[in-house]
Amino acid sequence: MSAARPEMLVQPDAYLVSKGESQLVAELTAALAVCVYDDTQPVAGLLHLRYVATDNDQPLDLTDNTLSSDLLLMDRFCKELRAGGGRKQSWRVSIFGHTPTTPGMADPAATVIDLAKAYFSDGRLPVECKETVRPLGLVVRLDAREGRIWVNGTPGTASGARFAAPAA
Repeated sequence: MSAARPEMLVQPDAYLVSKGESQLVAELTAALAVCVYDDTQPVAGLLHLRYVATDNDQPLDLTDNTLSSDLLLMDRFCKELRAGGGRKQSWRVSIFGHTPTTPGMADPAATVIDLAKAYFSDGRLPVECKETVRPLGLVVRLDAREGRIWVNGTPGTASGARFAAPAA
């Protein structure tokens, strides 16, 4: 990994788009990271979506409102990628998901992953998808300049990343 570029931490249920100045980082716990890289323009983005909120380590139900909010967030994410110069036909989409071993998490995780895959597949974009089921979370890093992605199985390793300003 290049240490020269700053790391920007993407909070849950948020996204960040970069024109190659930084590495985008998400710490996943019962969440997914949608990494989009344009291989013709210097623009990339990372969307961090939680599968479900939890209460006392138990998943709460997904609702139509939650899924609709996820779709709206994906729409805003894609609009910002296009505004940054990204050409949709040149996007490379990778989805990484973390599902804890907590009982009841598999179904909500599958629902949100399927939603994200279908969203990008409808745009005729090839989607690479990897889901990891384990007690501890994952850290996903996207090099916005080169489109390289690193997945680390050690939560808390993004502590040096700066918080990104919320998307407007």
